[in-house]
Amino acid sequence: MGRLSCPFVTVFTTIVFITSVEDKPRTEASRDCANPEPSFEQSVIKEMVGVGSDRTKGEKNVSIGNVVVATIFEEFETRLSRLERRLRAIEQPVWQMSSGEEDWEICAEGPCRCQPEIKLVSCWRQDLLDLPAAQLVPRDVLKLDLAGNRLTTLHRDTFLDMTRLNHLDLSDNSIEHLPLNLFFSLHAVARIRLSKNLLGELHRSQFFNTRNLRILDASSNKLRNLPESLFLSTTLLVLLDLSCNRISSFLPGIFHGLTMLEELLLGKNRLSVLPVDLFKDLTSLKYLGLEENRLRELPDELFRTQTSLRELNFRSNQLSEISARLLAPLEQLNSLEMSNNKIARINPTAFQGLVALKELQLGHNRLRNLTPGLFSMSASLERLVLYANGIENLLRGTFQGLSNLTSLFLHSNHLRIMHPDLFQDTPNLRKLQLESNYLSSLPPRILDAVESIEQLRLARNPWHCDCAASYLATWLQRMYLTRVNDTNSSENLGIWEFGAGAVCRGPGTLGGRLLLRLTFHELCEGQWASMKGLVPRLPIDLISGRNVASTDNPFSRNESVSTPNLSRSTIPSQR
Repeated sequence: MGRLSCPFVTVFTTIVFITSVEDKPRTEASRDCANPEPSFEQSVIKEMVGVGSDRTKGEKNVSIGNVVVATIFEEFETRLSRLERRLRAIEQPVWQMSSGEEDWEICAEGPCRCQPEIKLVSCWRQDLLDLPAAQLVPRDVLKLDLAGNRLTTLHRDTFLDMTRLNHLDLSDNSIEHLPLNLFFSLHAVARIRLSKNLLGELHRSQFFNTRNLRILDASSNKLRNLPESLFLSTTLLVLLDLSCNRISSFLPGIFHGLTMLEELLLGKNRLSVLPVDLFKDLTSLKYLGLEENRLRELPDELFRTQTSLRELNFRSNQLSEISARLLAPLEQLNSLEMSNNKIARINPTAFQGLVALKELQLGHNRLRNLTPGLFSMSASLERLVLYANGIENLLRGTFQGLSNLTSLFLHSNHLRIMHPDLFQDTPNLRKLQLESNYLSSLPPRILDAVESIEQLRLARNPWHCDCAASYLATWLQRMYLTRVNDTNSSENLGIWEFGAGAVCRGPGTLGGRLLLRLTFHELCEGQWASMKGLVPRLPIDLISGRNVASTDNPFSRNESVSTPNLSRSTIPSQR
């Protein structure tokens, strides 16, 4: 009797588990890949191990044992769930297929919308749990839209004999499993959308017979890994979207043979390492998205065959440096996005091969300095983003070669010093952001090379309004008056009306005033007292015992020469 009871107990336990899985209410999984829900094992560990710091060693051992048991239970439950999905797929209804002349008229009688002029059958947002068995689908259908429903699986014969189908949309459902032969009859299909489902795996022969497939969107699922031969038959792919999944690694040959692929989206996954030969066959690639992963370093030869690449996105990873050879083959690259990493070092020759680069984003990294000549070979660069680093000073030649640069973002750094000739290499600069730094003054002549500038941001700097600030004040006044007097200018004067946001930190009563509103006399009066740290400032005549208007006073002579012809009425009042 004991021997006979074991199978009975096993079967009974299996039935209990299957019943519990089936009776469990189906919750909508999180579709936000930026905040994925924790795994079952992680939840158990948090509850059992990491709750308090005062647990005894014995209690921790018991907790770890419970975690092991929970992991085994999770694996067992996963296998049962997989079996359940396959059983449900077998039970799913199948379309009624017909090839008669009146097919499209009968098709319109079903719950789905039929458009014979474009051969479309649309069941979009019909709140379907299963395919409507009463719906007739003509065999010559070209487009089939099942998006926006509540489908969890499909029968393997759902698309049988739809040999002319060109566009299939299964996005925005709750599909957990795709039968192996589901797409076997789709010889002509060019687009398949599987995004926003709950797919955890794809069989290696899933797309075996879809040889004309051009676009495959499997984004926003739960894919963790992909079999190496998954795309072996889809050599005509032009766009492949695998973003917003849970992929942590790729096998080296996963993209083998995809020589026509132009766009590859791998962002918002969990990638930490990329094999050196991963992109070897992608010789036609134009866009590569790897944003929001966990990449720490990249092989030097990773892009050796990507000579056609136009856009490369590494935003929000954990990269710490850019090596000399990594980007060298990318001669046609137009846009490089590497912001929000941990980049602290850039090899002086890292950008020498990027002769076609127009936009470079390095914001929110850990750069402390920029090597002069770093961008010297990037003459096509128009937009350079360097905000939110720790850059303290900019040396002469930092922007050497950037004669076509129009936008430069340097805000939220630690800038204190900039060389007077810094912008001599950027004569076409139109937009310059310097706010939120540690600038107390600018050296004379530094802005003379960018007279055609249209937007300037100087706010949130500790401007010290003494004689050292007289150059900037005079320059701002001249820029404002130039635009006021230009009747043909349609430019918004708001930026210049408030002096690009330059507000005095001090000294004394000048604190809080717009630098634009201060005259040379106000800036330089009591200069020596200011240098001695006396606050508020004392007039020069009280300190030296001389008349301010005396010809022996160097400030009065400088004022008569340097002060532009400005009246109180021409300079905007401080508000």
